[in-house]
Amino acid sequence: MKRSWKEKDVTQAFFPVELKPVYIRSATGDIDLLGSINYEQLPRHQAVVDTDKGLTFAVVTDSYRLITNREAYDLAADAMQTVFKMTSMKDMQCLNVTMPKTRSFCHIDLIHTKSEFEPWEKDRWTPFVRITNSYNRTHRLRFEIGFCRWICLNGVIFGSKSVEISFAHTRQLEDAMKRWEENLAGIHELERLFVSQLRNLQRYHVPAKWMLPLTCKVFDLRLPPEAEIKRKRAEELIEFRNAIADRTSDYFVKMGEHGYAALNVLSDYASHPVGVMAPESKMDGYQHKTGEWIMDFIEQIKKRDFTFEAYLADYLDTAKQIAELKLERVE
Repeated sequence: MKRSWKEKDVTQAFFPVELKPVYIRSATGDIDLLGSINYEQLPRHQAVVDTDKGLTFAVVTDSYRLITNREAYDLAADAMQTVFKMTSMKDMQCLNVTMPKTRSFCHIDLIHTKSEFEPWEKDRWTPFVRITNSYNRTHRLRFEIGFCRWICLNGVIFGSKSVEISFAHTRQLEDAMKRWEENLAGIHELERLFVSQLRNLQRYHVPAKWMLPLTCKVFDLRLPPEAEIKRKRAEELIEFRNAIADRTSDYFVKMGEHGYAALNVLSDYASHPVGVMAPESKMDGYQHKTGEWIMDFIEQIKKRDFTFEAYLADYLDTAKQIAELKLERVE
């Protein structure tokens, strides 16, 4: 499924965020001479505020260290210059910015344009660095490595070249970034492992008929047996089912029935999820699950007693329910 790409504007994530004092109604409940309620500042607490929109993301204690998206981006850029031996920041481009309307968190994907590799001819992939940051404390500051297939822009978070940071002081951040740069030094080893696993996937026959239950397994989608499904949920599940069917038809026809085609179906859906609430919040987790599936599946399918019926047993009923859904049957 070919997609066009142009560099994204990373500055959309660089809106102003500040820590502001928090005030509460005074304990005495006093009202001044003008009839206004008296407030007192809450000690050891601050609000994380989007000063553009005047929205409060969270209330934090004084041990909290605010790192803006811009600061996180600069930290990652410095590390990439060291690891990829870039001579110019122009070699780095923004592949994607994923952010909800509230702007409470974001994922920024950065690529080094000269670090492409080909598992086989005319199938180019590139490593990317994902920066994850949030202002509402739903995500810790995190930096990690993934891989993206150029022709379809499908991303996979693979391996363990990552660091998650939770800190109160600058020294902790500096130490964590140093560890990450050291970890990134093994990126070419991770790349070689990734390529070998892609080639392994291509060796194994995966019938297209198993893609719906396989997708349910990878993303852990389960429905209780004979569950009552509301119309809205049915619409979402049908959209999910159709998306998997379309991607299966596209990739399996072009590539053949094997594990690499299955990976492309999974990574395509993970990178462009539909049929779910807040898809921008699902992408990162789905791409991690896709990366985790690769090595697990290869280990499982190597076993002499492997069968798809047994491998997918816990998800066959769910896939059947989804396959048989029709809106006119749903209240």
